[in-house]
Amino acid sequence: MTIVPLAELVRPAGNKAGGETDLPVYSVTKHAGFVPSLEYFKKQVFSRDVAGYKVVEPGDFAYATIHLDEGSIGIAPARGLISPMYTVFRTDDSRVDPAFLIRYLKSPRALALYPQLGKGAVHRRKAISLAALGNLPVLLPPLPEQRRIAAILDHADTLRAKRRQVLAHLDSLTQSIFNDMFADVLERTRLKDMGVDFISGKNVLGDDMDAHPVNRVIKVSAISGGTFIPSESKPMPRDYSPPETHRLRSGDILFGRASGSLELLGATAVVDDAPDDYFLPDKVWRLTTTASGPVTKGFILGVLRSADARAFIRHTASGAAGVRNIGKAKLLEYEAPLPRIDRQLDFAERIEKIDRERAALQRALSADDELFNSLQSRAFRGEL
Repeated sequence: MTIVPLAELVRPAGNKAGGETDLPVYSVTKHAGFVPSLEYFKKQVFSRDVAGYKVVEPGDFAYATIHLDEGSIGIAPARGLISPMYTVFRTDDSRVDPAFLIRYLKSPRALALYPQLGKGAVHRRKAISLAALGNLPVLLPPLPEQRRIAAILDHADTLRAKRRQVLAHLDSLTQSIFNDMFADVLERTRLKDMGVDFISGKNVLGDDMDAHPVNRVIKVSAISGGTFIPSESKPMPRDYSPPETHRLRSGDILFGRASGSLELLGATAVVDDAPDDYFLPDKVWRLTTTASGPVTKGFILGVLRSADARAFIRHTASGAAGVRNIGKAKLLEYEAPLPRIDRQLDFAERIEKIDRERAALQRALSADDELFNSLQSRAFRGEL
């Protein structure tokens, strides 16, 4: 096994389209690699004049020149066009297996090295040219070993992808049940008139030196995917004593009111078993309802997860610098159907079963992620 610079394994590619403007246009994403641009963005975001775009051939690599440190790189599945913002190269298949190389280029080991290769201003993302990327060291086993490693990682990643598909199906199922049960309820009522309210925590900053030995604050990412993830938390500063109303409790329904990600803005999760001494931040709210109110928490959870409510949240949210947030007063103005209490209870019971299944799947997915990360780390240390 040898270590070689990437420059020995690749060569530039991607000529200008010129008159070849009838090819499909692709974007290169962090998670999915090459995707049809219209399919990914749901609208045309690329230039109508694509003569200056680059032609990619099947098997070509392309990466976002200023976003490679996020893992925005992929392999072209077919002949097509990509924006000039991408850098394109082709591999020497007699020396390196493309499936092995793409796994390495998206690995934590490579991602940690990219910032050292980029050039740019301090406060701007650094561009990484192909010449600079060519200095990246690649641990290169023989081709049969490369293919074996790629096959192992592909198999482990496929298992993760299948679980994510099931989780996405559960989200769609929740929305379908909500629509089926309450489509006939035409009268709509504001959340604040239903007795709905939210309690937020406090934004606290600290570092490892002054971290509290026990108390922790959850992050917005703790409610990613509709499931509470305790590991997504940080130590609380030692000198801050939070009020008991901010303490996380079993059964809490959490709502993400601010995030740089549209996926997490308005995300919800139910806390099945609250860890000791975990507390709310200012960007995550706890749902409350008045005892005499006409709604149950389980029903409101369904309301907040409905497609209509999510659209309202995204449309109403404000903010800048990549962080969007929705104010409580605006959210409580949202109008939702108000069915009879027995129908709410029936709905809440169904959703509770789905949430239990979601939590079990999330635990299995977390185990899959740990296995994949371990395999990936061992593979590119030459230990797999």
